[in-house]
Amino acid sequence: MKICSAKDIKLVSGVLAAAMLLGGCAGKNDSGKLLKDDPALKAGIDFDKVKDTEYDGKAMDEQYRRYCFDLLSQTVRDYGGDGNVMISPASVMMALDMVAAGAKEDTLQQLTDLFAAGQGPLTQQAYAASMMDKINGAKQVKFSCANSVWNNGLLLGSEINTDYVGYIQETFLAEYTVTDFNPDTVGEINDWIYEHTDHMIREVIDELDPSTVMVLVNAISFDGEWEDPYEEDKVLDGEFRNADGNIQTVTFLKDTVSDYFETNKATGFMKEYKGGEYAFLAILPKDGKISANEFIKDFSAKDYEKFINSRTDEYKVYSSMPEFESEFEMLMNETLMNLGASDMFDPGKADLSGISGKPGDIYVSRVIHKTYIEVDAKGTRASAATVVEMRKFEAAVDMSEFRTVECNRPFVYAIVDTETMSPVFIGTVNAV
Repeated sequence: MKICSAKDIKLVSGVLAAAMLLGGCAGKNDSGKLLKDDPALKAGIDFDKVKDTEYDGKAMDEQYRRYCFDLLSQTVRDYGGDGNVMISPASVMMALDMVAAGAKEDTLQQLTDLFAAGQGPLTQQAYAASMMDKINGAKQVKFSCANSVWNNGLLLGSEINTDYVGYIQETFLAEYTVTDFNPDTVGEINDWIYEHTDHMIREVIDELDPSTVMVLVNAISFDGEWEDPYEEDKVLDGEFRNADGNIQTVTFLKDTVSDYFETNKATGFMKEYKGGEYAFLAILPKDGKISANEFIKDFSAKDYEKFINSRTDEYKVYSSMPEFESEFEMLMNETLMNLGASDMFDPGKADLSGISGKPGDIYVSRVIHKTYIEVDAKGTRASAATVVEMRKFEAAVDMSEFRTVECNRPFVYAIVDTETMSPVFIGTVNAV
């Protein structure tokens, strides 16, 4: 669904080196700075007003880029180490904006401020919807954004707010499924993710807690060929020094490009994908002794604004980067709490009553994020999935009515006479 025209918005999605540029829409902010007594926070989001909301696209772009680097730097701090880190801020935002659509009071304010501090919740919802529209409208690259909602019929079922369901189906094009959660549901959700990440992400969740009432899922996939592919003579072996100091021989992609960036902290180049709508952006720290993770801890959104504003085409830029493939997965609860969005995880504070019940009835138990990227001479394939699991606060008491038996380890079996319950056959299974 198109909310408004998209012009010149830049989306930074995924690992820094794979930043992709997207678009948004122009207009004015719907409510300005949020106040504690803002009716939009008390009553929750007025679904009918979102599609007509106009806002300042440039201001929202800046807020989104600020969120991207806040999320990345906090992820690196929480993750630690020198391993490859990759996130999709867009995927996380889409999944949590579906949560925000049913949030009220402080829970809604925290989620809104996470993405667009000082802006109204209607603005943020409209901005996210426009971004999704832009992704799915890509012309010469394969770019898709999909959402799904899984309702546990045993615990939530018809108790869900039907207006909320209708809104996320219309605004976020979410597929809505009501099913009695069981061990097979995990496979069904993972299969949906696999299909909607262009078969790049196989498994995100390994189990669902019996008290889970709802699962919200976002999946994004990108597949783009270079506008100017790397010819055979530009694909050469070379040495790459890892963060731990070890040297390894890898395949490098070398080319001459025209877009150059330089600040006191970094230099960089940009190489476009077919159609010119999206590009690969490389940011190289000037300090050759630190890891990329150490660098990003102190590379703020303001640093990034300064970096992209240094763009010039006055030079021939000899660029070089390795072919690489990487995947990353993390539980984002702590990271999101550290960024100020904490109430949704607390059963005593979460107000998701726009989804179901009263404040505190349901809360977010886990936010899982997984990404994959592959860069080679042909182009780039990347994908991300974000899973938000919700639980019912009193579900632990109600679960006395339910049991789960999973024979996923050694067990005994019998074929019995149902009248006497005498075994006809009995045996054990220790291996299959």
